[in-house]
Amino acid sequence: MKKTITMFLMSALILGCVNETKTKKTMFKNGNLMTDASVGPFGASLAYPAGEPSVTTTMNVWEPGFESPWHYHPYSGPVVIIQGELTVDFDNDSSLDDLSSEKTSTVQSVYKAGDSFLAVSNTWHVSSNQGSEDLVFMVSWLGEKGEPVKVLNNK
Repeated sequence: MKKTITMFLMSALILGCVNETKTKKTMFKNGNLMTDASVGPFGASLAYPAGEPSVTTTMNVWEPGFESPWHYHPYSGPVVIIQGELTVDFDNDSSLDDLSSEKTSTVQSVYKAGDSFLAVSNTWHVSSNQGSEDLVFMVSWLGEKGEPVKVLNNK
């Protein structure tokens, strides 16, 4: 009897997953997400690192209300928003040497599911999920082997 109930529950779970997969629509189609991108949102040209090149790819899943600390990335790379909405507040006035927690948003950018762009390098920013659903995005940092892809302030 236990074996029959277990088999029934497993079958229901599998069929439920199959049905979920068939009915859930995706906004991505086959093809390029980004082609010949060489300039970021603020006009900075994509630059390869001086040291030994290395790619670090991160997949991020942030719940609604998540907010990162102020930080910057010494490198750029392609970003793809898979689900939800990414809000980024940039401080274009603070020097990279200023590791204090005193930062002010001077520009805000919002990226939605299906958007792709080159990540902004060497600019302090705070990123958040201000939407009502989980934010899912992927970044591939074009960095240097053994070097960090993120620098945090002293918050």
